[in-house]
Amino acid sequence: MYGRRSSVLLSPILLFLSLLYGIVILLRRFFYASGLFQARKLPVTVISVGNITLGGTGKTPAVISIANLLRDNDRFPAVVSRGYGRQSDSAILIASDGDSLVSNTAQSGDEPALMGAKLPGVPVIVGRNRYEAGLYAHQVFGPDTVVLDDGFQHRGLCRDLDIVLIDATDPFGNGRLFPAGILREPLSALRRAGAVVITRSEGIADLGPLRDSIGHYTTAPLFTAVYRAVSLFDVNGEDVRPVSALRDLPVLIFSGIARPGPFKDLLTSLGARIKAEMVYPDHHAYTNQDLAAIFHTAGNAGATMIVTTEKDSVKLQQFQAEGIWALGIELRIAERDAWENLILRQSA
Repeated sequence: MYGRRSSVLLSPILLFLSLLYGIVILLRRFFYASGLFQARKLPVTVISVGNITLGGTGKTPAVISIANLLRDNDRFPAVVSRGYGRQSDSAILIASDGDSLVSNTAQSGDEPALMGAKLPGVPVIVGRNRYEAGLYAHQVFGPDTVVLDDGFQHRGLCRDLDIVLIDATDPFGNGRLFPAGILREPLSALRRAGAVVITRSEGIADLGPLRDSIGHYTTAPLFTAVYRAVSLFDVNGEDVRPVSALRDLPVLIFSGIARPGPFKDLLTSLGARIKAEMVYPDHHAYTNQDLAAIFHTAGNAGATMIVTTEKDSVKLQQFQAEGIWALGIELRIAERDAWENLILRQSA
């Protein structure tokens, strides 16, 4: 998907569709700027985490990090998510009430389920209409802050802080709008950002050119972040090992995420020997046949451990399959003090 390499025959079609898509984006921007479209405001602070490209910048770990920071500093956050890939038709659904998961992964979607599992004390609400979902969260749980997952393009809800994540390893693809490229909006949309976080910054030796490109569109504070592996856990919750256990271990890896490359790179950096890799579509709903194929391939490849992502792990618990491990990760901001001050100041 990334870079949108295509055939000579498809390129003109994709470029034409990108042109139409760009016109729609510009019209939508005009309607909001002119007041024809109105954004609605919640009676609580709203912090949005989003991106300007299609998937894979690390929004879920960022949302978890922000919600944890707020909770640990005596705020009461709630998370509102779209719930991509969910099978429920409910307009609004509680993924977690802060004490336990209320909905299963198929109903809520994999990302809300993961956030609910990793955010004790933080309600997670799912809804296509983020204003209605946020209002529901306010009425039912009474949070002082709503953390909006993947909200940068959701212009119908006012926010107090718009955080945009940009992947250092592939910031803008080929520079074209979807579907010819990976941009969800023109780069000029970065002017709306209240803060920009360059993720996977460890993958680039010199961030100067990217900083300059971002600075051409916004004067918002700029932060750099890395994703660190912190644990290796059995997807059934029966065992936890240090990530050092991966060193020199022959493994099969599989994932159903937008960008599987960084996951593989991270495991390689931890010393794992990748014997085989199986890649599924983003938000893939696994089946018994998938698991049989995974175990069969691992055996043929001589892998002694099967490893997947945290996001995939929440979809695998229903199978109670033994021998599948997940890599736990955390977002770490280099400019920690400035970052925490920015977040906490919004919800003071």
